[in-house]
Amino acid sequence: MHEKHDVLTEQLNQFAGMTMHITMIYNMQFMQEHNLSFTHLNSLFFIHRAGCTNIHCLADHLGVTKAAVSQMVDRLVEAGLISREEDPIDRRSKLICLSETGESLVQKAFLTRRKWVPNLAASLTESQQEQACQIFETVNEKLRQIQKGLNPEISRNDLC
Repeated sequence: MHEKHDVLTEQLNQFAGMTMHITMIYNMQFMQEHNLSFTHLNSLFFIHRAGCTNIHCLADHLGVTKAAVSQMVDRLVEAGLISREEDPIDRRSKLICLSETGESLVQKAFLTRRKWVPNLAASLTESQQEQACQIFETVNEKLRQIQKGLNPEISRNDLC
């Protein structure tokens, strides 16, 4: 019984590693095509998840200084990917939000990094597809449970 668990663990590790590697390749290609750094893309994803955020929260997320984030935000504003808006709660503070162009780019990034998935699904026989659907339904539910334990869902209205 323990041996089956070890074999499954190894298969899951291989799957996680390969999917992460493939996703990173697509992310790197996307960043090169759109002249973005990893920090830029990470910031756009964070702002997308938050709805809007502020310099302090983005700096905390990235683990860098507010000054460094301010410079990066300037570049993303100049590129038309984000905007600075007055915070309705604290007029002295600015909210950083995705522009329509930025939101479109994030959606394109999500699609790009998943390009390989239809090819994988199509390479499976009908029987394998049915088995995979059953297995991944269970695995995805277990992953959602793990994810909730690691990072409780944050309200889109919370800035940090």
